[in-house]
Amino acid sequence: MRITEFGRIVRKSRLHIGVSLKEMADTLGVSSAFLSGLETGRKKIPSTWTENISKYFNDHGLDIGDQLAKYADIANESVDIKDLPFSHQLLISGFAKSNFTQKELEEIAGLMERLNNQKEK
Repeated sequence: MRITEFGRIVRKSRLHIGVSLKEMADTLGVSSAFLSGLETGRKKIPSTWTENISKYFNDHGLDIGDQLAKYADIANESVDIKDLPFSHQLLISGFAKSNFTQKELEEIAGLMERLNNQKEK
């Protein structure tokens, strides 16, 4: 299994703050094997772990942004839609079955980002 973008961000951030895998695992209350599995993509990433890991790095003075949850969904190869409104579920289903080109996907991603940014203001 190849390392995921989620794992790459976590490992790079951990090394950036000068913390060993064991130190980070001990602080988070998990085994080194579990944390290594998250970094390498061998383990599924529990939904609460994106918050735990972001907080860990924030506590060490490193802001890793808010993209970790999205990368976790990609690494897990699934997105939980059961609590979303039906219209969102239909949109996700239609999008997943689409045959958009790379350019079209980039345009859609840009539109979604602009709309989300407008809502945050």
